[in-house]
Amino acid sequence: METLTIGQTYGRALFEAAADLGKTAEIGAELKAVNLVFEAEPMLKKLLLLPTISATEKKDAAEKVFEGRVSRELLNFMRILIDKSRMGSWERIGRQYEKLASERDGVTHGILYTVAPVDAGRLKSLEEKTSATLGKAVGLENRTDKTIIGGAKIYVDGKLIDVSVKTRLESMKQRIRA
Repeated sequence: METLTIGQTYGRALFEAAADLGKTAEIGAELKAVNLVFEAEPMLKKLLLLPTISATEKKDAAEKVFEGRVSRELLNFMRILIDKSRMGSWERIGRQYEKLASERDGVTHGILYTVAPVDAGRLKSLEEKTSATLGKAVGLENRTDKTIIGGAKIYVDGKLIDVSVKTRLESMKQRIRA
């Protein structure tokens, strides 16, 4: 529970600071760029999490990699996370930031569960269909769930749209028994 709160608290703080500076789009893009670096170089992320490395050494490493590539504000934010041993919450902080940016832009955030990842075109199509169904703009994050078998489940604003094969089979089973 604490890590969820950390992500929400720091994500909101970063978003509010970015909004005060009029840099929400810039910092949002930089967060995504940093995530791409962490994906391409997982050892860098591990280095920033190792308890045996001092905060000073971690900040030096982050500065060498990101200085001049991200804004001074985001680099300072990373320094704070390193000092507070919060880099382990980086992804949750980024998701919270993105959620707040979407809400500000009038887009509701939802989660699309599928058995395998969907490509960007299919995700866009599902976002459009979900938006039409709910009558508001919806942005979806794709997560995999091997229990689905096929089809999809979409959670938006506490609502479930379940078009999974498993649910359809259960429905058919109930109709046959009736």
